[in-house]
Amino acid sequence: MLQTLNKSSFINNSQKNLSFGLFRHFSKNKTWIDRYSTEMNELFSTNQRVKYQLQVELALLHALGEVGIIPKEAYPELKRNVDEGKVKFERVLEIEKETHHDIMAMVKSLAETSPKYGGYVHYSATSQDINDSVLALQLTRARQILIDSSTSIRKALTNLAEENKAVPCIGRTHGQWAIPTTMGFKFANHLYEVSLAESNLRNTTVNVAKFGGAIGTFAGIGTKEVQRIAMNDLGLEPAPISTQVLSRIHLSNFAYSTASLISSVERIAKEIRNLQRSEIGEWSEGFGKKQVGSSTMSHKRNPHKSERICACARIVRAQIAPLMENISLEHERDLTNSATERIALSTLCCVGNFALSQMGSILNGLIVFKDRVHENLMKPDGKQVAERIMLQLAHKIGRQEAHELLRVISAHKDFSNRVRNHPLINSILTKKEIENLLDPKEYLGLSTQITEEIIDKFGVKKKYY
Repeated sequence: MLQTLNKSSFINNSQKNLSFGLFRHFSKNKTWIDRYSTEMNELFSTNQRVKYQLQVELALLHALGEVGIIPKEAYPELKRNVDEGKVKFERVLEIEKETHHDIMAMVKSLAETSPKYGGYVHYSATSQDINDSVLALQLTRARQILIDSSTSIRKALTNLAEENKAVPCIGRTHGQWAIPTTMGFKFANHLYEVSLAESNLRNTTVNVAKFGGAIGTFAGIGTKEVQRIAMNDLGLEPAPISTQVLSRIHLSNFAYSTASLISSVERIAKEIRNLQRSEIGEWSEGFGKKQVGSSTMSHKRNPHKSERICACARIVRAQIAPLMENISLEHERDLTNSATERIALSTLCCVGNFALSQMGSILNGLIVFKDRVHENLMKPDGKQVAERIMLQLAHKIGRQEAHELLRVISAHKDFSNRVRNHPLINSILTKKEIENLLDPKEYLGLSTQITEEIIDKFGVKKKYY
């Protein structure tokens, strides 16, 4: 379709003029973005953007011909020229250096391939008709890439929840021991949250575009039929109304939903980081045989991938504010949204998908040290079941008195022995009952049942939206 320019030619021609967002795929030396690259990056490359622009212009030509506004023969000839690679990427860049207008550079490059029909290219359209349609195509594909990456995470979480649904562990609130739970219940919580965020992303509207002309009134052609046919060709939905641009609320909703998904994954990354602490040691990222954790401390096995995800999440969330600012454009449109969206949307999607891809990889290689999990479960010496004992005593002495009794006992290190030897407790409970109450493995509530319910409803093979 569109002939791709090699890296050196791109640099010599116009690297500055057509770099899209922060992602320069044709730079001579690798940049920071190469470290965080996934298939998403190509979607926002300049080369792919021009391909989308040509696709949209061809859809417009087809629609204009079908309605009878231009000769029907214009579309097949110009489409053939595009398919045969007659529109050169080098030529687009060359013209753009002169016009300082990327759409006109593409329009002129396409038009000059057909002296007979080139004059009909871009007929009745405004640049934003093309830009918003291109953006809709990009974000429709971007959303699917994000969802595919999220699905891989849900699959890994489903497996981990299933494998560990009956493995008792200590729960923690405020960084302190709480009461027992199961490792599967922890994974099930993450599965639910990622599923919820993914569902929100699925339901965002990104496939809306327009061909209403200069300010959305269809004054140039006097019919919506051209828009209908063009949108149908592109697989997009026509906006019910617009100015020169679509409402930017669609984009802010997409940004928020994407950031929510990345934040749900960041929560998993934080859990991995905390449970990989030397003092806890319950989980660990996979570690290669020749992997290095520190250039000076050779013993280190850092959760660096999870830390990187947390860093990426900050960048993703930072894109919400500028995209929200774009909602309040002046009159029928001003240009303040343009650079913002080129930078923010590409950053949001590319960095976001990198974070998702990293998490999928981490979870598929996550190590759960069950011996250490059990060791940590037993460390509190019965304090982790103080609530359970309190509730049993409450039937005899009341909830408040029982709570105060256990609070006083828990201030001492030898909690379990003090419970076993406390006169009041022994007058209410038998030795066997006390030993049973002190067993944290017997105080898991409905954790296994709820884990199975979450797997059944939100597991990767289940339809939840």
